[in-house]
Amino acid sequence: MGWDLAVTFAIVSVSLLIASLLRANLRFLQRFLVPNAITAGFVGLGLMYLLGWAFPQIMPKREYLGNIVYHLLAITFISIGLKRRERYVSKDSLATAFHLSLGYAVEGFIGFSITLVFLFTMMPQIFPTFGMLFEMGFGQSSGQAYALGKQWEALGFVNGGTVGLTFGAIGFLWACFVGVPFLNWGIKRGYVKGVDRRLLENTGFLGRGAKKPVIGKSTTHPDVIATGTLHIAFIGLVYLVDYFFIKFVVFLLSKLGGTFSVQFGNILWAYHAFFATLFALLAGRILRALKLDHILDDNMLTGISASSVDFLVTAAIMAIELAFVVQYIVPIAVICIAGGVAIMLLVIFLAKRSFNDYFFERVISIFGLLTGTVSTGLALLRVIDPEYKTPAASDLVLGSGFSLFIGFPLLFLINIPALHRTTKVFLLTDGGIFGYIVVLFVVMVALRILRKKK
Repeated sequence: MGWDLAVTFAIVSVSLLIASLLRANLRFLQRFLVPNAITAGFVGLGLMYLLGWAFPQIMPKREYLGNIVYHLLAITFISIGLKRRERYVSKDSLATAFHLSLGYAVEGFIGFSITLVFLFTMMPQIFPTFGMLFEMGFGQSSGQAYALGKQWEALGFVNGGTVGLTFGAIGFLWACFVGVPFLNWGIKRGYVKGVDRRLLENTGFLGRGAKKPVIGKSTTHPDVIATGTLHIAFIGLVYLVDYFFIKFVVFLLSKLGGTFSVQFGNILWAYHAFFATLFALLAGRILRALKLDHILDDNMLTGISASSVDFLVTAAIMAIELAFVVQYIVPIAVICIAGGVAIMLLVIFLAKRSFNDYFFERVISIFGLLTGTVSTGLALLRVIDPEYKTPAASDLVLGSGFSLFIGFPLLFLINIPALHRTTKVFLLTDGGIFGYIVVLFVVMVALRILRKKK
């Protein structure tokens, strides 16, 4: 019997347990609000090299770690997509969506422009879409960056998946070690009142006598089928539909003939989570139309998505190949520093001109998402809004979903240089991304999302 995948999963699990113990005993991790998954990722990375030296026969394979990241990303998106949604989209949630889409575009423009500078000067061997993975790793997620980088490997991008995971890991670190000082700065400037950081500066474990929050309610009779089983099975059903849909589209593209059609079809597999989200939203609407939406519990779905993110982030960091990262440390560092600073300034600039209330709550949540995931943005927001009483949290969740549709042209643009590697295409793509940024600004002004500074 094959034990490779089981051992890999076990080592990821052990890494999460070790990280939880470290969080409980190290004040540094508590103070900087470092999620256990990030700590676990680096613990697991160390365990991999230790096992590679002492017990190479059980060392986790990066291929399996990558598969864990790839599939858990879709499970995370499906479980979020199945949750009940408000039909009404407020102006602030729409503004948040445009902010996120603009942030993705700026990250893509900076990453690609800096890559072109290295490509035409000191590093002619660098793959042209190297910096595009900065946008995916920071603005989307490690899983999405890995999936796209992995598909580009078939086009000649050596270790593209590793580059995506690296940008994703650095994004999480940026959110923690830049986001927390940024929070303190906002608090000192008086942007928020009555903040109690002790609510998050905790050991990570609830005490013996502490009140335990409810993480989900039963929607089935346990003697027939467990509620958790039903939820996971429904997620599996949506994922199967997602698989057959992409399989069918790729089949149709292959029938068109031509290298471009085949290559573009293969790249579609990198966007499996995007399509999975659409099918999850559709499944939710069907359940509501049939008056069967009560069989799914939002808290249970939240627990599944949160668990998926923990394992996903841990596996993503463990899959990083340090030798390759060191080889490209200069462009990675330049892109991350320039892009990270630009995003912080952009978010502040836009928020001052878009929102009439809860300015800093919105800034910190959007910044957290653009350097990590929705979970990162919500984690930073909890420091100044522990119970999510402000509308910033709901606007972030709704806006992040809507931004996928606004940003779809960008997802198409970033693939062109990987398919056609010529100087003309590179410059046209860079200009296209910049034009997309300009169009978003014009639309935001037309919709009166951007106003004069008050």
